[in-house]
Amino acid sequence: MGQSDKKYPLNPTLFNNYESLLLGIAFLFGLYLASLHSYLRFHTLVEIFSVVGACSIFMIAWNTRRFLNNNYLLFIGIAYLFVATIDLLHALSYKNMGVFQTTSVNLATQFRIAARYLQSISLLLAPLFLNRRLKPGLLASCYAAVVALILASIFTGQIFPTCFIEGIGPTPFYKASEYMISLLFLTALVVLLRKRRAFDRHVTLLLTTSIILFIIAELAFALYADDYGTGNLAGHLFRLIGFYLIYRAMIATGLASPYDILFRELKQSEEKFSKAFHTSPMVLTISRLEDGRYVEVNEAFERLLQHRREDVTGRTSIELDIWANPADREKMIQMLKEHGEVRNLELNFKDKEGKAIWGLYSATTIEINGEQLLLSMVNDMTERKRTAEEIEILNTNLTSRAFELELANQELETFSYTVSHDLRAPLTNISSYSQILQTYCGENLDDQCRGYIRNIFEETERMDQLISTLLNFSRLSRNEITREPIDLSIIAEVITAELRLNEPERQVKCIIAKGVTAVGDRKLIQVVLENLLGNAWKYTGKRENAVIEFGVKKSGGNPVYFVRDNGAGFDMVYAEKMFTPFCRLPGTTEFKGHGIGLATVQRIIQRHGGRVWAEGVVGEGATIYFSL
Repeated sequence: MGQSDKKYPLNPTLFNNYESLLLGIAFLFGLYLASLHSYLRFHTLVEIFSVVGACSIFMIAWNTRRFLNNNYLLFIGIAYLFVATIDLLHALSYKNMGVFQTTSVNLATQFRIAARYLQSISLLLAPLFLNRRLKPGLLASCYAAVVALILASIFTGQIFPTCFIEGIGPTPFYKASEYMISLLFLTALVVLLRKRRAFDRHVTLLLTTSIILFIIAELAFALYADDYGTGNLAGHLFRLIGFYLIYRAMIATGLASPYDILFRELKQSEEKFSKAFHTSPMVLTISRLEDGRYVEVNEAFERLLQHRREDVTGRTSIELDIWANPADREKMIQMLKEHGEVRNLELNFKDKEGKAIWGLYSATTIEINGEQLLLSMVNDMTERKRTAEEIEILNTNLTSRAFELELANQELETFSYTVSHDLRAPLTNISSYSQILQTYCGENLDDQCRGYIRNIFEETERMDQLISTLLNFSRLSRNEITREPIDLSIIAEVITAELRLNEPERQVKCIIAKGVTAVGDRKLIQVVLENLLGNAWKYTGKRENAVIEFGVKKSGGNPVYFVRDNGAGFDMVYAEKMFTPFCRLPGTTEFKGHGIGLATVQRIIQRHGGRVWAEGVVGEGATIYFSL
């Protein structure tokens, strides 16, 4: 809205300066002197100035309607055009003007009363359109229709009431109308003051002062008895000043403020651009298109290239030696000539110390103060480039490492089969010889020797099982996983049934949850459950009321499967160590096993992308959890 005098030349106060105030007083005094010489000339001048002022108000409002921040003054501007029309007829019909074929003062008085009614009602209605949508064309059409009806009622001589009777003076209707018009102006003033927040403070002062002057003018007209009297003269002067103040308000709002807002917004835009330019994390430069000399660079340029701004301005990129590869500059210039811009061109620069910098370069031409300039943008890709190179090296190393691992796996597989064959052959011989000795020489040996032979046979069998277990464990990392839906409950029931068949004398309560499903490799998951349920069966061997439970629970929205027993249990100190191959925990050596079962479970679960962990208490049992 309004600003101080220093910000724009069109000051929205009552008068620009003392000179303007003195000029206004001199003008009014000149009109007063004209009234002494010829009141008709005075009246004509005042009405012409009022009509011109009202038309000027309309012209300003109409032509600046796009800049007005509310519709109050636009409403007033349109209304004043039609008020000026009736005021012009009032001036032309004034006594002794000779335009209309009448010598009566009544016609001019009727025009004046009609104009004041239209003006006061317009000022009263205008605040209603402060924040409402206003259709200027429709409003002008409505006013044209109203004025046409008013003129028709006056010119017919039968409808509009008589306002002045020769020899008697103003009629009661006239006097009542003056007070009614004053009341309408007063009401308009109250409404305006209630809506004053919608206006600049200076504009509010202009509008309220003008309405007060209109009220004073109407009271002066209400008291006059002679067309050439002092009351009539004072009323015209007050009304003229009132029109001038509204004219000043219109200039302040329609002309001064929009230009002030325009320049303020322009300045703000420049400040925003400057701030965005200098604080941008992307390197930004502005250079002359003609010779390539830098006009401006931002802070990112200084940080990345290690050149101070004051050392860069006025110099070219060649003088600064920022091109790591001169061919890149030629490529950029060629693209700029062909397309008028450069988009995402990968270039190689170097900083003040000569360190390589990779950047994604874009540029476009701009015009500032009539000069063609080049706006350049560089997105630093140095770290990204280095990371990509490191990844490429890692990928190369990874490929080489994968090849080495593949060879190692093949060698391990060959070694496993070799070990299997080379170890099992002598074991088979030992087992066979022990059986031959047992068969053919057993009767000739004492019980101690027969016991030794039996131990040899059992140990060779145990060694054979251990070799088989090792081979199976080594194959876990090579077997391809085939995922499919699995009913774990059915697998668990089959395994526990087999365990019961092997040891029918044991009374174990097996609780298998129904409908437990998962997605995984059926054969490998079966190995997991065989190991876990087998361990539970084994470690509850000395428990009279043994209980083994298999089920599932939710953890973080994901299923976690478990096998729980009330067997020997374990110390939680060994919770991690128990998954190590060939690890036998303290207190478990009395149970048969190789210490490879839980290691096998962990290997399978990890290959499925899950994890396995254990909880237990010595003498109370253990729970093994796993997720897939």
